[in-house]
Amino acid sequence: MEQLKRTIYVWQAPVRIYHWLNAVAIIILLVTGLYIGRPVLKPYGEATGNFLMGNIGLIHAITAYIFSANLIFRAYWALVGNEYAHFRPWQKGFFSDAYETIKYYMFLKKEHTVHVGHNVIAQLMYFFVMWLGSAIMIVTGFAMRSTIKPSSWMNVFFGWMSVFVGPAQVRTLHHISAWAFAAFIVGHLYMVIRQDILDEDGTVSSIISGYKFGLVKQDHKED
Repeated sequence: MEQLKRTIYVWQAPVRIYHWLNAVAIIILLVTGLYIGRPVLKPYGEATGNFLMGNIGLIHAITAYIFSANLIFRAYWALVGNEYAHFRPWQKGFFSDAYETIKYYMFLKKEHTVHVGHNVIAQLMYFFVMWLGSAIMIVTGFAMRSTIKPSSWMNVFFGWMSVFVGPAQVRTLHHISAWAFAAFIVGHLYMVIRQDILDEDGTVSSIISGYKFGLVKQDHKED
């Protein structure tokens, strides 16, 4: 038996569109959010002619709506998409494989279980940051914005959080989630670039083309 590489269609078009739209949205949200939290640029002149903070806030809000809609769409596609679009922690050996993969990324072992789709560490990172973190980010973000207009629909659905948790705690949760996204970006880039180089499976290009290279066993016959 010999191992050969073949192309496998892994990331469907909706997953790829979600990925890039999400990436752009996160960068915009981080940049505008950092500015809103600590405005380093202070325009001079009358306030009526300088609406920089208002414009930054508007960009942040519009991007937040896009980010939220994109997440809802991805949740839907996790149900109807192909096998690589799912998160399945109940699979046999999921957490033991996670431990071994962590050792691989920390250079404590040379080999690891090869996955065509996301490996277990990537799945866990996506679950806790992209899913749980995004949910916290959205709820806390709308909760803070709902205080602007107490009669708005946002206050009806999200205003309860500021009442029961407290405005300061809501803001803290929002900021912690934002920094979790920043840390995720660093870890995500490290893992995909490392895997692309060491496994030579086309991880980086697959999020554009949808195709990765997977190993398959094939009978080898001498001529």
